[in-house]
Amino acid sequence: MKNIFLITAISSLGLLAGCSNNSRHYNEVEPLQGPSITENNTHYTSGLSCVSDRIKLSRKVKVTIGQIPDKTGKVNSAEGYKITQGVESMAITALSKIKAIQVVERRNISAFNTETALMEKKRIGDNRRYKLSNGRSIRYKPMLSGKVHSADYYITGAVTEVNYNIYSGGKLLNVSGLEFGSKTVMMNVAMDLRIVNVQTLEVIDSISLQKQFVGKRTKAGLYRFIDREQLAYDGGSSIDEPIQMGVRSLVERGVAQLIGSLFNVRVNECYSDDIKIR
Repeated sequence: MKNIFLITAISSLGLLAGCSNNSRHYNEVEPLQGPSITENNTHYTSGLSCVSDRIKLSRKVKVTIGQIPDKTGKVNSAEGYKITQGVESMAITALSKIKAIQVVERRNISAFNTETALMEKKRIGDNRRYKLSNGRSIRYKPMLSGKVHSADYYITGAVTEVNYNIYSGGKLLNVSGLEFGSKTVMMNVAMDLRIVNVQTLEVIDSISLQKQFVGKRTKAGLYRFIDREQLAYDGGSSIDEPIQMGVRSLVERGVAQLIGSLFNVRVNECYSDDIKIR
């Protein structure tokens, strides 16, 4: 009997070795595809267009984004930062949705610095000839002073609060080993933003906003002992409001409020379903 088991084991190993043969051909696997790509809008994105439509200017006002760091200090050793570190990029996207604003880049100018350094070394060209003021013709692209536009205002601030478990509640029923119920948990994130005059460093306006997030848990289970053996069944669901999307909502609402105050726009009228901030 042992010999039969030994022969079977050796045969199985041989089959496994054959399966790992590199000469074998495989058909391509069609990757699983989820929902289509969509624009990443929030409940507050439309308010930016509303503010934009209410600003009537003959020229665009130049605004840039300063630092908007995460100052909450909430870091998990396994998952890293709890709050997105891309708030400045969210603010730039929000600003670009207001037609009266010309966004001026200040957050990432490494490519500009590289181009400038190459131009200083006379290594940048575009197959054209340029004529200097002294009449001399050159093949490289000349450095022109004053080409970078200055900003009129900048928006800065920080993510200032992350408060866990500001509410937790629910009901759980257990009858003869049958257990079911639900639980709701809530947390919030706060952000402080301000808009500053570049020339005078005067703070034109500042605002503090907070967003609450809801998480829901449902549970159902059966726990019984049958003939001294335990029978257990667990089921349920868990759903959380996306935190990072909520941060984007805070940014969009804050940008709309600050730009609106700059041009005396009644921003609350653009958010009729929103809680009145002012």
